[in-house]
Amino acid sequence: SFPPAASTAAARPRLSILKPLKGLDDGLEENLASFARLEGVDYEVVLSVADPEDPAVGVVARVRERFPSAPFVLVVGGAPEGRIGNPKVERLVAAARVARGDLFLVSDSNVRVAPRDVARTVALFEDPAVGCVSNLFVGTGARDLGARVESLHLLTFVVPGNVLAAWSGTPCVVGKSMALSRAVHDAIGGFAAFGEVLAEDQAIGLAVAEAGYRVVLSPVVVENVIERRTLARALDRQVRWGKIRYAFSKALFSGEVLLNPFPVALLAALLAVPGGSPWATLLSSLALVALLLRTLQASLLGRLCGVPLRPVDLLVVPLKDLLQLGTQLVPFASKEVVWHGHRARIGKGTVLQVVERPATLANA
Repeated sequence: SFPPAASTAAARPRLSILKPLKGLDDGLEENLASFARLEGVDYEVVLSVADPEDPAVGVVARVRERFPSAPFVLVVGGAPEGRIGNPKVERLVAAARVARGDLFLVSDSNVRVAPRDVARTVALFEDPAVGCVSNLFVGTGARDLGARVESLHLLTFVVPGNVLAAWSGTPCVVGKSMALSRAVHDAIGGFAAFGEVLAEDQAIGLAVAEAGYRVVLSPVVVENVIERRTLARALDRQVRWGKIRYAFSKALFSGEVLLNPFPVALLAALLAVPGGSPWATLLSSLALVALLLRTLQASLLGRLCGVPLRPVDLLVVPLKDLLQLGTQLVPFASKEVVWHGHRARIGKGTVLQVVERPATLANA
């Protein structure tokens, strides 16, 4: 166990929570407030924003007024010298410069935690062989179709994928909520070493494993607050994540269809029906069974992860799976992404190769 969080920044904290900020994420104020209520760990929260006019700065001020004793530190600007194509890495480098902890926890601005979650996560570092810990995360707060599709994707695809990777001993790290020791951070070259990589989280995890440390999946499940999304944005995010996984391993990515059996079974049944194939009835039955099992799986996963699904969520599951099959085909045809204001091609290991950087490109 760890001592309670200090009410003063005088003592050196065991943990520095590095939180990049940009804009107003869904539920941002309460997301930040959840990190003011942590229990069982000596910590600081280093909030890192590039622009002093960013609206997130005002939200930070409100949270600090509500929790004046919270160990929050705000870093504005402080971009490192040299080119860093990944803006999240830029914010992490700026935050790490002032962080004082022996452990770093990278936590996105749309993450919300329970008071004991962080203490349970960093407790895994009591094993000196552990170099990196990644949390499972699930979407919460959905209010529209796009948000439900994205939340269901996290629950029914990302969560099982991470668990299967951990079970097979394959490093799989998602930077939504990931921790590493300062010593390991320094040994792999720091965050700056991953400045030109789109999937800096997975690249960090692989580097930690190559350095001889264990990469561990924490049993703690944190919330990724997703209240509103357009369906187009939700699907674009899935496509980008797919291109990232494709860049790391084409073979593993191709096998992902096995985690999404309902659309394949349905497609086979639809193709068999027009020709009057004797297999049509069997294939249609298999598609129905796949649908029922998939819905049951989603329901069980929701309960296990602490986010019970409502009937409307279960009704969206087959639609989400059909749309997901479409997004899984895109990486075979395109390696380009529009992300954080520039168009780039994803190279080997997700190294970013800038194609176009027009000011008019929207922030993805």
